[in-house]
Amino acid sequence: MSTPVIAIKNLKLALPIGGDRGFAVDDVSFDLEAGKILCVVGESGSGKSMCAHALMGLLPKAVKAQGGEILFEGKNLLGLDEEAWMALRGRRIAMIFQEPMTALNPLMRIGDQMAEMFEAHDLLTPAERRQRALELAREVGLPDPERIIRAYPHQLSGGQRQRAMIAMALALEPSVLVADEPTTALDVTTQAQILKLVRDLQQRRNMAVMF
Repeated sequence: MSTPVIAIKNLKLALPIGGDRGFAVDDVSFDLEAGKILCVVGESGSGKSMCAHALMGLLPKAVKAQGGEILFEGKNLLGLDEEAWMALRGRRIAMIFQEPMTALNPLMRIGDQMAEMFEAHDLLTPAERRQRALELAREVGLPDPERIIRAYPHQLSGGQRQRAMIAMALALEPSVLVADEPTTALDVTTQAQILKLVRDLQQRRNMAVMF
């Protein structure tokens, strides 16, 4: 057995007092392995997204980790401060969000949002960031990449926006990709295309993927 990239052990996420239940996630354990896809399945409200957000250090302030571990390279991520999360997030562990229209900045061009991934980690020159954005747009199959990177989110279709989100998530070549229901708002044909794209990229880059 290979060592998992991520090992979630007995995770307990406490909800605020007075709710309909005490925990969003109660004693959940699973492993993510390099080059493998793990699908977490459950009804609405069962804690799938909470697991994903805990793995990214993006839990709501009212939700607290009350037990368990999220191990990445031997380190428990639940003990990280915000500065350490900022260094890790995007670069080693990245996320594709459920609804790209709320995750993308409507006032920024798509290429600038891709380039911002490198800027946030102080990587590459401005010219190199733009070139890398163009390469990423091509890699995720966006049509007419030169035009797309100059466009704003509202000028793209739902499938194109999701491809742009995938490009941003992959920009820094993370070893773990978290996909929080990334096809929810898309028609079935586009859903199939996005799922195939993620699988192809995952195999090409040997990533661990959690759906």
